[in-house]
Amino acid sequence: FGVLSEQFNPLALAIALNCSFVARGFSGDIEHLKGLIKEAVNHKGFALIDILQPCVSFNKINTFEWYRERVYKLPDDYNPEDRFLAFQKSLEWGERIPIGVIYKTKKPTLEEQIPVIKNLSLVKQDFDINRIDSILQNFY
Repeated sequence: FGVLSEQFNPLALAIALNCSFVARGFSGDIEHLKGLIKEAVNHKGFALIDILQPCVSFNKINTFEWYRERVYKLPDDYNPEDRFLAFQKSLEWGERIPIGVIYKTKKPTLEEQIPVIKNLSLVKQDFDINRIDSILQNFY
């Protein structure tokens, strides 16, 4: 019978949360998908790629052919820095499904936003239990 609840849209959620790299690819277009993965890996910050991969065992409706008829590459003049347009594209589903970099922006990474981990990860820093105890005492 399938899922009765609303579909979860990871791209729309990522754009709403201002994720700095959001893309969608199709496993039926390996070269395009490979380019997206390379771009995501080289992106400075969090990157999300939604990869459309048909289930050949259980889904006899959304086949490779079904996706091939619907997916289209975003045009060269598409501006992935336009967050409003990106959100619209993330909601596009059905007869036409966009693939490519849907949203991209430059912003500080988590490490750049938290000074204590900017130069040294937490796991490599000295741990002083007494300091933590004194901080926790403020909550009693």
